[in-house]
Amino acid sequence: MPASFDEEDVARLRIALARIARQLDRQTRGETFSRAQTSVLATVGRIGPLRISELADIEGLNPTMLSRIVGKLEDAGLLLRRPDPDDRRAAFVETTEAGKELHMRLRAERTRLLSEHLTGLSDAEAAQLLAALSALESLATTLTPEARR
Repeated sequence: MPASFDEEDVARLRIALARIARQLDRQTRGETFSRAQTSVLATVGRIGPLRISELADIEGLNPTMLSRIVGKLEDAGLLLRRPDPDDRRAAFVETTEAGKELHMRLRAERTRLLSEHLTGLSDAEAAQLLAALSALESLATTLTPEARR
């Protein structure tokens, strides 16, 4: 960790990012789906067909919990589970057309909501945030399971 970040700075960053994510999530997903369900849908919608084991790694969920979430999203007509043609014991998960539409709608709503709030920042705050975007993207990349392998 760079010397310029003390423990309090790191805690403030973690809390701010979590609050932003929670508020965007709460204000866009409605009451129908849990946060975990919308996260799974977003991951599959963003990355494409995934093996259940890969999805579990990305989402940080145990396979049993993930299977329940995928089942609920299947029942809602948003995900489709299909066998892996190379390994019948494994399965792939992909979005249905309705799942793609919901994923894109939620993404657009989050973008709109965040845009509305960004316009409320002062010019100096907006410039600071823009300057920090590259570093935040790098941080997000290093936190993904694939980057830690």
